Amino acid sequence: MAQATILIVEDDAEMASTLCDILRDAGYRTLSAHAGAEALDMLSQDEPDLLISDLRMSGMNGHQLLTEFKRRNPSTPAIIITAFGSIENAVDSMKLGATDYLTKPFGNDELLLVVGRALENRQLRRELSRLRGELARSYGLPNIIASNPRMVGAIEKIRQVADTSASVLITGESGTGKELLARALHFGSARRDAPFVPVNCAAIPENLIESEMFGYVRGAFTDARSAKTGLFQAAEGGTLFLDEIGEMPMALQPKLLRALEDKRIRPLGSTVESPVNVRIVAASNMDLERALAEGKFRADLYYRLSMIAVDIPPLRERPEDLPLLIHHFLARAAAECGREAPALASEANNCLLRYGWPGNVRELANVIHSAVILSRNNQITVADVPPRVSGAHNFASSLLSEAAARRLSLAEIEREYVRLVLAQVMGNKTEAASILQIDRKTLYRKLESESPGASDAVSSGGN
Repeated sequence: MAQATILIVEDDAEMASTLCDILRDAGYRTLSAHAGAEALDMLSQDEPDLLISDLRMSGMNGHQLLTEFKRRNPSTPAIIITAFGSIENAVDSMKLGATDYLTKPFGNDELLLVVGRALENRQLRRELSRLRGELARSYGLPNIIASNPRMVGAIEKIRQVADTSASVLITGESGTGKELLARALHFGSARRDAPFVPVNCAAIPENLIESEMFGYVRGAFTDARSAKTGLFQAAEGGTLFLDEIGEMPMALQPKLLRALEDKRIRPLGSTVESPVNVRIVAASNMDLERALAEGKFRADLYYRLSMIAVDIPPLRERPEDLPLLIHHFLARAAAECGREAPALASEANNCLLRYGWPGNVRELANVIHSAVILSRNNQITVADVPPRVSGAHNFASSLLSEAAARRLSLAEIEREYVRLVLAQVMGNKTEAASILQIDRKTLYRKLESESPGASDAVSSGGN
């Protein structure tokens, strides 16, 4: 890391001079002090990027200097050097915050390698901190746009529980922003610097979900040639977001409940349980209370997950939020396309405000992004929005008229409509099932009942 400033603290003047020469020749800027107290005085005038200190010095020794240095500069790396190397000294140095430990005599290459590694790690930590800050700003609660009282109430509830350890269940239709709210909860909590791990329970095959959640040890099953970390461990210290929790297989639900209650997990094939520190946020677009009544979801797990319940209203019930969201997505789409935000023609705006938005906020964002790309002369017109949005009633009527003219049966009309919905959501079967108001198994049956050619056309989509 050229041009980094390195503070060298060494009471042997010849050794200090040698270190300075080596580091300056490598392109670093150096400062030199012959005692710990002198080094601390220099910190008030100059902030180094790295401290290199001898361990045994008269007056303040290297460990005492390191303790005070890390108190003032906790994120700045430090390297301890000594002619009296021992494992005990190395361990003590690391406990006090040293990044590395060198025993004299050492070669120039060894010194430069350790210095370069320490400065690179510092740069990586700074970049990580910057990225975390950007994530917190991007996904924080202030970035959620709402004036609808129900939506404002949901945001306020998230704000209230952010710094607690309570499990949260977020419900709402597909596309309403459940994951966005879950991320805002995470980045508004004390866990913001730890991982946020999203899991779509509907997207993991039933025979793999247990090993994905809890991991496994080597030899747990035939193909387990090495151990695998589970999602609980991947989210250690942070938040595990279980999306589509209603799709969690019944067989796994008691194991998930036990993990939540005991805060311990046992990987597949292991006899040892490990503690985990994870906050659970779950989400579902299905009616879980109905699933309870039908015996498709465990009541004890439901009550454990819904310690705090947050319901997001669909976009059609938030008309006052539409103008705000349209303006927001216009600006965002224009920025992503690297162009000035186009004006929205009055007729096009009226279409957006009239449309029912069955796909909710996600559909609105996609429609506006597409319109920005298609727009000409820096204006979005009716021609730039999809037919279903610009004239939903006429669009449906034309489809039915065409079906009648082709003498299609009800079953054929249903199949074509299923294919149309799948195309609109880019093959996402979970979202398609939600729009069609059928469960995924019913959707799969309808797809399987199609002719081979039609089935091939839709089976290539996502989950």
